[in-house]
Amino acid sequence: MTISEIEPLVREYRSFKIPPLFHRDEVIERLPEPARFNDYHVIVGMRRSGKTFYVFQKMQELIDSGFDPERILYFNFADDRLAPIKPGLGERIVEEYFREVPLARERGCYFFLDEVQELGDWQPFLRRLAEHEQVTIVATGSSSKLSSEELATESRGRSRSHVLLPLSFAECVRLTGKEDLISQVAAGATLPERDKTTLLGLFDRYVEVGGFPAVQGATRGERIELLQGYVRDVVARDVAERFERIEIGFANQLALFALRNTGCEYSLNMLSDTLSDIGYKAYWAKVNRLSKLMQQAYLFRLLREFTMQLSPSSTEVPKVYAIDPGLAFAVSRANQQDVSKRLETTVYLELVRRLAGRRIETVSSYTAPKSAECKVDFIVGDALSRETYEPIQVTVTMESEKTRKREVGALEACMKRANIDHGTIVTRAEAETIKTTAGRIDVVPAWQWLLTPNDL
Repeated sequence: MTISEIEPLVREYRSFKIPPLFHRDEVIERLPEPARFNDYHVIVGMRRSGKTFYVFQKMQELIDSGFDPERILYFNFADDRLAPIKPGLGERIVEEYFREVPLARERGCYFFLDEVQELGDWQPFLRRLAEHEQVTIVATGSSSKLSSEELATESRGRSRSHVLLPLSFAECVRLTGKEDLISQVAAGATLPERDKTTLLGLFDRYVEVGGFPAVQGATRGERIELLQGYVRDVVARDVAERFERIEIGFANQLALFALRNTGCEYSLNMLSDTLSDIGYKAYWAKVNRLSKLMQQAYLFRLLREFTMQLSPSSTEVPKVYAIDPGLAFAVSRANQQDVSKRLETTVYLELVRRLAGRRIETVSSYTAPKSAECKVDFIVGDALSRETYEPIQVTVTMESEKTRKREVGALEACMKRANIDHGTIVTRAEAETIKTTAGRIDVVPAWQWLLTPNDL
């Protein structure tokens, strides 16, 4: 683009009006004041998770604190008027902004750069900008090109990535105007049955609808169509572009298999055989590469087994979790609608939120040695430092004596082996305290567990 074409775009973005906002939970703890050599912050996550509106939220916070709006620039590199994007476009936009607002260069400014992956040279551009100007930079991106792994290798230690997941259950409750109930649960208050029923209804809706912002007010048909479209977009735009000559149909089948089997074991060998049986050319290396790209695009995550070894076992089979329970519901067939797995997925994603910023693998699954039947869904802790905080089981109901025996027995065995005196079973609606020879087990309704702060 020429300077004469860039000028009106920069002026337009300078006068950008922040739309009405719903306040998201913070993923950036603190933004530093503008200075040279600041780390730049990159908000990553699956498409349509709300990254752009989170950027607007940070902008509004600055303005509300009294910061000069002229020294804040929001720019969206996905603007179709920029096409075709050529090398150096980022620098030309920044220089034009500084020409129009020289005080921004003199006293420092904030840049909020949306969909920065559209710039082919985005890594060196952000690095140079952070090193040579008094700036604080917040960028967003949806592509697997902005995965945490690539940021770590390409930014030379100058970036900080923050994963923004779809709305949590607590955020969805706030969205309905029931924030007073969240405060009461967090304070440990005893709720009347009417309020418990309200929260249970909201939870049942959450494990079906999920937390993608755009689907919250949609009809059932609209929601399912939107969410299925999100999956296709991730495959076509974030995965296929990184895998030459990939069959889109094959990649879509792999994505659907992972999402439909949320909360289940994810065996690459079994998946390769399954895809081969229905006519695709599937082999282990191909399936493994696609799986990694889909994880980097934040479509799903894999959970490893708890281990004290420095390297995982080659025979270990991880579990797969969709990035959102509503996404799993939207792509699953009627005979695959397993609410227990979406409940488990919801608990896992909440653990991911609560443990953000901790050492990797602070949450894992657990199988007692020599006992394949003794499984615990999640154990929160640090295997290397031998610190274990809490084992957590997830089940829809404890009504069946067989289920009760299985869930309590597995948790008790884990508690004894790890020398822990407390465990938790998250259910859909049941609550009780169970005393065992290993210690206390709290059975907690999911809505209560999700809304109760903790010190994990």
